[in-house]
Amino acid sequence: MDDLDRLLADSMRSAADHAPSDGGLLSSVHQKSRRHHRRRVATGLSTAAAVLALGVPFGVVLATRDRPVVAPTQAPAPAAPAPTATSPSASPSSSPRTSSRPPSSPPPPSSKAVRLVDGWTAPTFPYTLPATDGMSAPVASMRDGNPIAFFEATDLQDHADITITVSSRKPSFTTSATESDKQVRGHTGTLRTVDVQPAKQLTLSWQESAGRWIQLATDDTYTPKQVVALADSLTAASIAVLPPFTLDLTPSGLAADTVTASRMTFRNSSGTIAVVLRKRQQLSNTTGKVGKYKARLTHDADGATLAVDVTDWDATLEITVSAGLTVSDAELTRFASGVHILNRSDPE
Repeated sequence: MDDLDRLLADSMRSAADHAPSDGGLLSSVHQKSRRHHRRRVATGLSTAAAVLALGVPFGVVLATRDRPVVAPTQAPAPAAPAPTATSPSASPSSSPRTSSRPPSSPPPPSSKAVRLVDGWTAPTFPYTLPATDGMSAPVASMRDGNPIAFFEATDLQDHADITITVSSRKPSFTTSATESDKQVRGHTGTLRTVDVQPAKQLTLSWQESAGRWIQLATDDTYTPKQVVALADSLTAASIAVLPPFTLDLTPSGLAADTVTASRMTFRNSSGTIAVVLRKRQQLSNTTGKVGKYKARLTHDADGATLAVDVTDWDATLEITVSAGLTVSDAELTRFASGVHILNRSDPE
């Protein structure tokens, strides 16, 4: 027993001599903690530097991490099983992550995916009037698929504003008027006179060709004969429709439907995407950023709406995607980042 006691005592003294001191043990823990902290900071800075190198606002990258506007039609791949405690390769970074986002509803059966392409080409108005000292150059717009040209009168004594609209179907009117037939450009047209103050409204409409109707609207500054003469003087032209924004991206397969001083709408048989500049609205519960601006993304049965608080303009840029179309949140944010407001825009 004495030899065994001495052997145990010697082993304990040897172990005590090699054990780290309290100060050394605490220093080792602090060094390990500092290494982990530096690694996290370095990772974050590397991510930010990569974003800046690509020229993408950091806030935009954060904003693109929301759930899709409409859920993908394919089910997501199942998550990999969590590693067991006995797995030699198990590490915190290899553990599966559980998303806290609520599941989104599946898209309607008729929902169509939208692809964004570079640039946008403005539609054109196909006619013009002869240049006149008392009239400004035409300003073209589009509403409900119909190109429109507005000729503003600069001399109100001898001239009046003129609006010319081209459509694919016969115009319809809801107001009562006096009507008379007129020969215009080789066709039989209809001149409508609405008796209102301060001036009677004159509208001459006719079918120019198969699938094309034209209407010319002005007031009784002109006589009926002069209105017909104005219509007869129309010549072919290509006047670009002036948009309120420039677009870096355009939804492919959707035609421009409405282009005014405050909105651009794109449409196909499945649905619409509308970009509208509104007078500033107070945005509550913002969900991210588009560039430097706070934004709110919402989803409902009608589709998705991304509202951007454009403080520089004291306005709210609102982009809506109807339920018949599929655009991910990341793509919707990317589209919004490429909308640039022009000075001629006028919030509604």
